[in-house]
Amino acid sequence: MSERNICISIAASIRDVCRKNPDRGVDLILSVSACIESRDPIIQAIGFQSLAHLCEADVIDFYTAWDVIAKHVLDYSSDPVLAHSICLLLRWGAMDAEAYPEASENVLQILWGIGASVHPGHGSQWSTARTSAFEALTQYEVSHIEKNTPDFKKRSTDLLFSETNPNVLRAMEEFQVKIITYEHINRRRLVKEKRVVGSKIEKLLDVFPQVVFSSGERSKARELPGAALLCLSFTPKDLSNQGVSRGLRDPHAEYENAMVEIAASLQLSRNIFVALLALQSWKPFMRRWIRADILYFDAKSPTTVLDKSSKAANDILKSMIRIAEEVIPRSSENIALAIGALCLVLPPSAHTVKSTASKFLLNWLFQHEHEHRQWSAAISLGLISSCLHVTDHKQKYQNITGLVEKLPLDYPIHGFGGWGRVSGVYYPRVLCGSKSTLVKGACGVGLGFSCQDLLTRVEVADNSDLDKETIQIQEEFLLGKIVRALSLMICQFTQSSSDIVESLSAYFTPDTYDLDSIRTANLPCENCDDLEEDIWGVAGLVLGLASSVGAIYRAGAHDAVLKIKGLILSWIPHVNYLVQNYGSCSEGAEIVMSVGSCLALPIVVAFCQRVDLMDDNELDHLLNGYRELISELVSVKKSGSFHQSLLMASCIGAGSLLACILNEGVHSIEVECVKGLLELFRKCYSNPYPPLIHLGGMLGVVNAMGASAGILVHMNHLTSSMQTGYDQKESRYLRGPLLSSPVCQPNLISLMQDIFLVAQNSDEHQLQQYAAWAVSFLRHHMWSKELLNSADSIKTNVAGSNPVSQSFSDDNVVMRLSLWLMHLSASEVGIIANVGTVVTVLRCLSRAPRLPVLDWGAIIRRCMRYEAQVAELLPPDAALKKGILREECLLFSLSHANQIDPLLTFLDELSDLSRFRTLELNLQSCLLVHLADLIKVFSGSRIEKLLNDITHYLSSVTSILRISCWKGLYQCLDEASLDSVDYVYQIEKCMEVLFSLLPAQSTSVIEVDQLSSVEEWSEAVRCLGKARRGWLLDFLQVLQEDLVQGAGQFIEVVKKIQVKAKLVRTGSLPLTELGTLKAYILNSESHGVWDVLIEVVAALQHAEGSVRRQWVVDAVEISCVSSYPSTALRFLGLLCGNCCKYMPLLILDRLTVLSDLPVTLTSLMSNPSWEVVAESVISFLWVSTERIYNWATQKVHNDDTPGIQPIDESESDMAVFLLRVMHRACVSLKDHLPLEKQLRLANMVVN
Repeated sequence: MSERNICISIAASIRDVCRKNPDRGVDLILSVSACIESRDPIIQAIGFQSLAHLCEADVIDFYTAWDVIAKHVLDYSSDPVLAHSICLLLRWGAMDAEAYPEASENVLQILWGIGASVHPGHGSQWSTARTSAFEALTQYEVSHIEKNTPDFKKRSTDLLFSETNPNVLRAMEEFQVKIITYEHINRRRLVKEKRVVGSKIEKLLDVFPQVVFSSGERSKARELPGAALLCLSFTPKDLSNQGVSRGLRDPHAEYENAMVEIAASLQLSRNIFVALLALQSWKPFMRRWIRADILYFDAKSPTTVLDKSSKAANDILKSMIRIAEEVIPRSSENIALAIGALCLVLPPSAHTVKSTASKFLLNWLFQHEHEHRQWSAAISLGLISSCLHVTDHKQKYQNITGLVEKLPLDYPIHGFGGWGRVSGVYYPRVLCGSKSTLVKGACGVGLGFSCQDLLTRVEVADNSDLDKETIQIQEEFLLGKIVRALSLMICQFTQSSSDIVESLSAYFTPDTYDLDSIRTANLPCENCDDLEEDIWGVAGLVLGLASSVGAIYRAGAHDAVLKIKGLILSWIPHVNYLVQNYGSCSEGAEIVMSVGSCLALPIVVAFCQRVDLMDDNELDHLLNGYRELISELVSVKKSGSFHQSLLMASCIGAGSLLACILNEGVHSIEVECVKGLLELFRKCYSNPYPPLIHLGGMLGVVNAMGASAGILVHMNHLTSSMQTGYDQKESRYLRGPLLSSPVCQPNLISLMQDIFLVAQNSDEHQLQQYAAWAVSFLRHHMWSKELLNSADSIKTNVAGSNPVSQSFSDDNVVMRLSLWLMHLSASEVGIIANVGTVVTVLRCLSRAPRLPVLDWGAIIRRCMRYEAQVAELLPPDAALKKGILREECLLFSLSHANQIDPLLTFLDELSDLSRFRTLELNLQSCLLVHLADLIKVFSGSRIEKLLNDITHYLSSVTSILRISCWKGLYQCLDEASLDSVDYVYQIEKCMEVLFSLLPAQSTSVIEVDQLSSVEEWSEAVRCLGKARRGWLLDFLQVLQEDLVQGAGQFIEVVKKIQVKAKLVRTGSLPLTELGTLKAYILNSESHGVWDVLIEVVAALQHAEGSVRRQWVVDAVEISCVSSYPSTALRFLGLLCGNCCKYMPLLILDRLTVLSDLPVTLTSLMSNPSWEVVAESVISFLWVSTERIYNWATQKVHNDDTPGIQPIDESESDMAVFLLRVMHRACVSLKDHLPLEKQLRLANMVVN
């Protein structure tokens, strides 16, 4: 052996002594010093490790030692082993760093140098050294590191962003978390943030009402009715200022007069989209009217009226109904829409007002001789159905069936219920019954709105499970009826085959509907030329079908959503190349559907984006398709009504699509594409086109900025104040709200100035009216204080979030990490971040006490998609589990959902059953494990829905998910006071379902594939142990008749006894609970309860000696009278073997425990502590032996002794074996028997 190897061995031995016995190691300090002074890097490295162990034990002062050895340190820049050993030593300099500033500064520089070193050729060894460097840095106080390290925070985060090694990343994570904690403790408080100066667009919108509606010119409300609804308040000033009650003017009359004037001047022009604009405009008007009436009631009689809002709404509705019956058709159309707007702004609890409004509108819907009443009533009815109270099932059903069924048919009817039969096919009466295409389209829009509230309920009037299931089935039936009705009419208009109806109807439970008839029937077709004259009626059907996708998805028909998306794409020119084989409609019919499809596509895209049914490349193609379509329409010189409608719809649709993509904040769009669309909008409103095209161009502009004009379906648009962090003006891509982009600011300002000037003064009155209306939509969107709480937004029923101060300095680590995450992108040119790095950043931010105000909803959605996007761009990393980034996104959201609403919404969407089903197994498992965290941030009704959804889903899940659910429920029970929570009933119901799915457990032999079953049982027992004692005992109660072998519930009963025994063993239940089952268990067929016997014996293992002795006595006694004596004797064998001295040598087997009984029982009875029961045990043993002898030798066929049951025939195979065992046991214990019984024992002939 070489001298070097001997030295290394000696150094290693010294290190081992220092590690195991530091006091002895101090005696070897000179030897340690000699190792460190060695010029061999391996020996020096071992010496540093030895000294590190001594410093750790605090038997050596680190800085005293460092002062001596620092000059001997070799060059570690090329030796990872030496660098690692140095880091192990330097971590112990943290304790007295402040007392030795110069030395500690040198130490920190060494650690930083090793941590930041780059050595591509020796990856694994240097990663170990760098890991130990950051672990050592974590031991030092952040203030000390900051004082001695220039740009310390920037350096640390830059190192993190460039790191890829998982071990180094874990060490850096702890280091960053320590910095974050330090920053939070030492943050500046009560810092007044500077108010951000509004942009030029905001300033224009701010002064818009004063410019257009100058003081004293209320008459302009008649000239600019749409803008007046959105901008003007008709509340008397004396009431607004809360003046003296005497002499106050009644605002009701003011608003009533304003409504009459505006309704008479606002022209809908038989255009469904304009009607939607009008309805959207009536909402703020109605909100102000209700508020004014309430203020008036407060001023006049503050205590007389209890529910002022209901009284105000009732008074307003009465006035509207009275006026609507008297005015001209144009006014009555508007008032019908205003009634719908009134119901939208009322709380769901306003049952009476909404019911009265529904009955009035249903009455108008029946009046097929008045088209103007029918079509406007149909739209409002649908909206009212979407905002009814949770208990208003009957009213919702009446509204929807009224839209689907109640209009008389002009075709010959041979049908039943609400369906008419034409050429062998059943058609819904409302859609086929009216001659007016406009009414059909309006019913389609109304049915689409009705779908918004289907299958969304999170609470019901009572807790009846049957009622809940009935309501669910009823709503699914209504949805299927709506989808079939809309698809039938679309088939009729497109002159296509019934494939559309058949394919969509296949996803829903069949009605009295005959699909075979649909396949063979010839649908009555409409003339395309006639349809072009009433194109907005057809558009309404497409809008209705698009609005139903949310409910269809909630019903679990995900393929139907993709089918509808494909259909709508196939009807839009320049976009339909993205889809193939969607129906066989004629070219003319396809054009007819294009107007509605242009408007409907953004609704479908917005929804598909939220549920990951949209490809990023597809979004780019859609925008390019809109741009090509608008360019073609602008270049063609046509003036027909269809050309006008299509150009208007394509502009509005393109603007809405642009906003829904940008506001989602996930997908990046090229700047040039956005600017090109904006310029096309400018051409549409600036060139000499008809007014409708001007309106389309202007709405395209404001909708691109997020105004959502004409969109009454929830699309999750962001508020204009959302910070998005645009900071690269030269970027080729946009991501985030358009108004926040500095790149497009000049273009947007120019466009808004143009529209503002037209609204202020124009020679064409219609153009001025439309311009003012468009500007007002954008102003209302940006200025409305109730935007986030408006009545038309779908409520997620999640717990409210708390406002948190969010002041962060520029060099703050949380801010730097957050901004890096915000700019994370896989599409833009640049360095692609490693997935492991993103995971680490998320973990750091998950542990941050607070976050800056950013668009966290968009950030987390981008991160959810990032791993899949970069999968082909980065080499695979074996150290990272697939899907880990998506799991970390969930954990991050759970950490901050109580403070950040978008993260709360994100969790709400993922945990909804329709979306939950589509998630990967690891994400489902993650959500279930963290069920307690979800419950902390959800409201009571949302928790109820969550637990109900999980309960319904459990029957179809794997063992892995059941284990996760048990773990999640355990956390819920562990952290909650069960007497105070309202959702304990749902948790217990969930546990009941999980228990029914527990696999039968065999304790004899556990195969490899049964390990998950063992874990599932373990988690189940742990969770049940936390349940309420009263419920648990009731649930685990076992009746004697249930233990009959072959009974339907026998397996469940066996599981209950096993669980009860396991709970007794863990101390969750008293042993007396097993005692009550003793007679039942030991009088059952042994084959079915063998595993139960093992569990009971295991539970008795740690019981008191007196308890175990009593169980032995009772077991032998029961064997004397049981129909299945082998069961009691097996149990006796198990218990005796468990208690006797031979226990470690025994085998757990059904026959072995019996054959060992003579030995184990004899051994037990010879124990002095068991002598007290020996006489009783042996006496019963003899009785049992004699009984078995008589039965086995056929001497007694039927024992008629009272209280003794005949031995079951199933025991016959065991007769001889049992007799031999019992005889041997009695022979072994014969000294305890009286002489008479010994003689009888000797006379027994046992073969």
